[in-house]
Amino acid sequence: MQYEFKRVVETDVLAAGGSGAGIFAAIYAAREGAQAALASKGKIGISGNAIMAGGGFGVDGESGRDVLGLDFADPSFTKARLFDCIVKESFYLSDQNMVRQYVDDGPLAVKEYLGWVERAGLDLFCCPPANWIASGQCFNKALLQGLKETPGIDCYEDTVITEVLTNGGRVCGAVGIDVYTGDVILFRTGAVVLGTGGYMPFSFNNTVTDMTGDGPAIAYRAGARLADMEFILSFPTAVVPREMKGSIYPYVFEYNMRGLKYTVRDRNGDPLPIPEEVIRLSRGGKLSKLVTSYYFGHAADQGLAGPNGGFFYDYSENSREEKEAGLKIFYDRFDRWHRHGYYKGESLAEVERMLFANEPIEVGIGAEYCMGGVEINERMETCVGGLYVAGEAGSGVFGACRVGDGLVEMMCQGMRAGLGAAAYAKANGVPALNRQQADTYLAKTFGLFGNRGGMSPVTLYHEIQAACDEGFGLIRTGDKLEQALRRIEALKDAWQTVTLNGKGRAYNLEWLGALQTENLLTCCEAGIRAAIERKESRGCHIRKDCPQVDHRHGLVKYLHHEEGGRMVTTTRRPVVTSMPLPEGTHETVIDYFLDPGLQYKR
Repeated sequence: MQYEFKRVVETDVLAAGGSGAGIFAAIYAAREGAQAALASKGKIGISGNAIMAGGGFGVDGESGRDVLGLDFADPSFTKARLFDCIVKESFYLSDQNMVRQYVDDGPLAVKEYLGWVERAGLDLFCCPPANWIASGQCFNKALLQGLKETPGIDCYEDTVITEVLTNGGRVCGAVGIDVYTGDVILFRTGAVVLGTGGYMPFSFNNTVTDMTGDGPAIAYRAGARLADMEFILSFPTAVVPREMKGSIYPYVFEYNMRGLKYTVRDRNGDPLPIPEEVIRLSRGGKLSKLVTSYYFGHAADQGLAGPNGGFFYDYSENSREEKEAGLKIFYDRFDRWHRHGYYKGESLAEVERMLFANEPIEVGIGAEYCMGGVEINERMETCVGGLYVAGEAGSGVFGACRVGDGLVEMMCQGMRAGLGAAAYAKANGVPALNRQQADTYLAKTFGLFGNRGGMSPVTLYHEIQAACDEGFGLIRTGDKLEQALRRIEALKDAWQTVTLNGKGRAYNLEWLGALQTENLLTCCEAGIRAAIERKESRGCHIRKDCPQVDHRHGLVKYLHHEEGGRMVTTTRRPVVTSMPLPEGTHETVIDYFLDPGLQYKR
């Protein structure tokens, strides 16, 4: 053999991902008596996208009272109402068995989590019906408390999981690369939980920088199916001041300073045509993410964006006293976790100056979260034996649009995946290693060092983003999507000769970047193929050439699997347990929510 694994680690369950989904999975697997390993691309509790959180999380008020014993809970926001909201917010594309798991298990996971919060001495802001706000760093500190309280978990930090190995349709191992040494590690295990997050195909995001769809692409290569990959959630994100570009302070301001009014204006100073009814329905809540994306996207498509690609928040109708009162609310909450006058380490002094000077503040739309991922059931099982997926790497709960909480999703799904993986490992053991598959993987991975004359991984990454910015963005058309697909297919060919400048394995970020761009290409291809096939608008998939929400033909999920080295796309209907699928059409995604017959109320 030309290539071999540097180390072999034997474990019952491997959880991949250093944030909520991976940590919960490892903890619950270990509690069931499994030997659990936890691998993270970076430092556990610091890497992962939860570190960017700012909007908080919550459960229904009924469970807040009955399960969590909260004095401030509002039980009128029942479990049934939360279920109803999530299904309707998904444009009826959620799998209702997955929503049921979220609603039922969410309070249990949150109760566990709040115990860690208390024992870690952390301070969360709480409000009805049963909601909490925390900084991303605070959120992760509580996760680390849970890890600290659970002995016996073997942690592998700075270890990128790059492949899941199978034998006869069952997991027989996984491969990781130590970032600092370049050692390739074989994890011999019969159960893997992928909690590695989603994919971000665009150049302007408000996420961490390495959301490259590792988990979904790894699962896809292992034989699992991808679903709902066309749906990517965006929301108001800073473009000014320049040093705060990518910050979510505009959304956090809106969510916490609800008494402040503002008008969104285009580059000419004209208000965007957002009806007052839509503003009342969405502003200050998480539905505003979709609404803002819709109106920003259409205005940008008409050439009305500002110099930084954004639109202008005009707060001038508020008095100075009203602005001061709004900022006081914000700081009273966020000074728990941030230095006064700062948000996530960045000074808000220039933002405050613009606010009080009545200077419009340019705000863009940054991508945050992917509703799509690996197809799983309510036990977080894929169609591959022993392969589980949790959190944003999976799909099913939020369908076409997420208004609910991704933090609750990662916790309750990580919990369920850990329990399931431990039981599976105990019952099934570890199949024999598929040596041919392992050798093929090693040859491909190390073969990257032999490439010459090709594109660099960094250039390839930017080319992927450019293709998706231009053809797969907020407002889509069939022609632009077809062009984007052709570019992605060409970039897949270019990946075969992607060339590394550095030839050493130790801390070779180009090498790791090359492997990550392969994952991102898989996810982008799936998303664009689904967007081409979905000849309607639904949730965060908005087509200029097909603006209607069409329940007659559009209530299907597009699934993708690998067959003979190529991507095959199929369809199925969403899983229905209690809420029948609707019929008919709506003129736009906004009209869908305005329909009185929907009876939607968050």
